[in-house]
Amino acid sequence: MSKTIEKAVEAYNQYRSPEATASIVRIDGSELVVDFQGSFCATCGVYDWLEDLILEIQRIEFIDVKIDRIEHLGLDKIRVQYTLR
Repeated sequence: MSKTIEKAVEAYNQYRSPEATASIVRIDGSELVVDFQGSFCATCGVYDWLEDLILEIQRIEFIDVKIDRIEHLGLDKIRVQYTLR
């Protein structure tokens, strides 16, 4: 599963950077934590940028993923905890 997530993050960054760049903080069992950084944090529809990673993961392999927690770490950085099922 971690290879799928790594590929999805790579694709996410390829198409969304520099407005949004994702980096994996950790993958631990059914928990995925990702930091997102970029100017997208100042726009409306921030949640859509975070859901886009779910779409990239599911494009590669169907994994049930949901957002559990969103934490703002600064003006242009958000940490998101996803649950993988």
